[in-house]
Amino acid sequence: PQATSHKPQHTKNTAATATMGKKDKKNKDPEKKAALAAKKEAKADKAALKRLQKEQDRLNSLSIQDSDRDDGNQKQPQEESLDSILESFRQRTKELETAVLEPIDTPFPSPPRGNFTFTLCPTNGLFYMFGGEYYDGSENLVFDELLRWNPDAKTDNDDEEKANENKRDNTDNSNVENYDTGKWTRILTPAPTPPPRCAHSAVFHNDGIYIFGGEMATAEKYHHYKDLWRLDVKKNTWEECKSRGGSPPVARSGHRAVVWRHYMIMFGGFQEELRADTRWFNDVHIFDFQTNIWCELKYNKLARLPPARSACNMTVCADALFIYGGYSKLKNANAPGANKSEGITHIDCWMLPLKQLIKSNKSGPLSGANPPSWERITRKGEYPSHRAGTSAALHKNKLLVFGGVLDSEGDQHKVESVFYDDLFALDMEKRRWFAMRLKNGSGGGRRRKKKDYQDETKVENNGGNESDNSEEEEEVPQNDAEAISSGWDLDKLRQDMFAFIDGNGNIVYEKIEDDNGEDDSNKIGEEEKTKDSSNLFADVATEDVATAASKAVTQEKKQSISDTKNVDKIDASAVMQVDSKGLPSTVTRQTPLPRINCAVSVKGNTLYIYGGVVEVGDREVTLDDCWSIDLNKRDKWTCIWPGMMHKQVWKGVDDDDSYISSDQGGDDDENSLDEDFELDPIHEDDAEKMTEEERKKAKKAVKKAKEKEKRRGVRHEITELKEKLGVDNAQRTPQMGESVAEFYARTTEYWSVEAAKSAGVAACDSGERLSTKELAREGFLLAKKRYEELKPVLQRLDELEAMQQEGAEEKQKKKDKKKSSKKDRR
Repeated sequence: PQATSHKPQHTKNTAATATMGKKDKKNKDPEKKAALAAKKEAKADKAALKRLQKEQDRLNSLSIQDSDRDDGNQKQPQEESLDSILESFRQRTKELETAVLEPIDTPFPSPPRGNFTFTLCPTNGLFYMFGGEYYDGSENLVFDELLRWNPDAKTDNDDEEKANENKRDNTDNSNVENYDTGKWTRILTPAPTPPPRCAHSAVFHNDGIYIFGGEMATAEKYHHYKDLWRLDVKKNTWEECKSRGGSPPVARSGHRAVVWRHYMIMFGGFQEELRADTRWFNDVHIFDFQTNIWCELKYNKLARLPPARSACNMTVCADALFIYGGYSKLKNANAPGANKSEGITHIDCWMLPLKQLIKSNKSGPLSGANPPSWERITRKGEYPSHRAGTSAALHKNKLLVFGGVLDSEGDQHKVESVFYDDLFALDMEKRRWFAMRLKNGSGGGRRRKKKDYQDETKVENNGGNESDNSEEEEEVPQNDAEAISSGWDLDKLRQDMFAFIDGNGNIVYEKIEDDNGEDDSNKIGEEEKTKDSSNLFADVATEDVATAASKAVTQEKKQSISDTKNVDKIDASAVMQVDSKGLPSTVTRQTPLPRINCAVSVKGNTLYIYGGVVEVGDREVTLDDCWSIDLNKRDKWTCIWPGMMHKQVWKGVDDDDSYISSDQGGDDDENSLDEDFELDPIHEDDAEKMTEEERKKAKKAVKKAKEKEKRRGVRHEITELKEKLGVDNAQRTPQMGESVAEFYARTTEYWSVEAAKSAGVAACDSGERLSTKELAREGFLLAKKRYEELKPVLQRLDELEAMQQEGAEEKQKKKDKKKSSKKDRR
């Protein structure tokens, strides 16, 4: 399998080609150029997987060390390097004439990934997984790995002991044998093969899986594909399907595709370019599997069409195409400041009749006829709340929709997200929504037999077969209304997914606010931490960068351990817990977690849900758990695999102050922080051996640590000034921009009382009382004295708060830049 970092893959359909100078540009043979590009890409791929392997080796090493401390066992050799595995696969692939199938070493694919395709092959009952991406907070890995899953496979007796051992190595549950994970197989295919990608489409037709488009995600831009490939599921070989005519769609991602008769119908998607605005699509393209010809449905400007979008749910039922939901952005020219794009969560549902696309068996799509008209379907029944990123599958005449997220933009463009874990069904014959709750759970509406239910809406019968006459019950809502879905907001996500592992192998905890809205971490020794680190970077300019980086890491480690000693940490939740070794572990759950963009598929009467993504603030968790539910019984969810999210590494923690890091192992002893604790410095000889990349990382570590110390110092100074002078009292504190007269006019009553108190004491001493004018004069003098006293303090506070605001906005811009493109696919 190939994993690649942020580097575009150039194919025949992509015009971009790097030039190496005028001579190469004019004379270099195209084949040599392609070979050179492939060599560079292979090198980048190897580097990306090497970083991934280092991360895994670190976790393995830490787990072994903890085991040594507890059990006294000797260290076990580390697993085979991903580099060597990758090289072995490449060499074998070059020599392959036929495909090779081999079982994977873990119960489910690792590392986890999102935005892959998960396609059921009805002829053999197997699921095929291709592509996807994995983001760890630092870089995005994009895959071209082809995997096959048999959910019904049973482990052979000879392999049962080995399989259980593998499961124990990859989960913390003692009853791992109870998980029927089926059998995963890696398929090594001979060349040619499609490049790595994610957010593509995949459909099955006539013993073949067709994938179209998708993207190679990079740090700066998106590279979109417009190629079409076919996987022969019998021979396990790829071939690129070249168009023989018509109007192929432009490159895109986030589109949707379905099969109707011998056609593939594609709708929507988006395309983002470096020097152009993002384009959103609502076009319909049709590919004829028999002729390899594309056709686009052309509509006039007055036609009523679904708005452009990506990541919608789409299916075909009874010769009609249905789309629901999706996500897009609209440029708002009237917004204050620079023009910005606003996210739009689509909740509409549309239907396109397909019969009139075909005039006769011999003619192709449309064959000169006008395209069919779109019809918008009114929402009826108990329909989902506003959300994007839902996943859907077809079961009989119903479109099953799971999960999703609602993003709400608050102050300073801060996005608050609520993730959902509920299941809905759209009956496409009755055109009515139903909430698919568990039957043994509490229902929101009355129940009655499906055969007794008469819908008010009359629809044309397009020749579809009625669903079976089983005694299956549907929950019938009493009124047409949006379903009540509480969802998981940021507070709940942080409390339930409270810990993770950072890039240094430390356990990191979410900062949880108390009932008063105060951060518990603010109660610990902020002043002492500032004192200890005030001179940390005084001589950075004159000392070796590597040594400075070592000092920075040392100080951060001291403060991390100090932080976790003084803050009450959550030890367990409904999602995870901290085990006896101080490491995060799973908790047995009864239902799937909320998520977006998961794989959803139906085999027989069983619905499968696999993977997806959930965001805990700025932390992106790629899920790899798998669940199933019997759609006839609908009495419980079955966990096929609990997933490994608790072992994932998130490297984006350094850019956020929302976390508290602890030393690996989590020793709570007061003496655990040794006064002489210090990391070994990097000597000059070692610094000379550092690569350019390592030097850059060292400089970056110093810069980040300096910025963090600066932010801590600003916060400490603001708190100190406010507490010392009591500026939180509005009656005693001038507002920014107020003159002395304005300050006194606003607070006259307060200063009159203060003057009266002072005059009362003076009157007792002298026996004389002040007149009203004299009291007013004394009040004004008191206000003026307070004004002059606080003027420099307020100016300094204003400067500090401006610095704090500027830093927060800059940090938010960086985060938004990383996340905005990913949200486009919701």
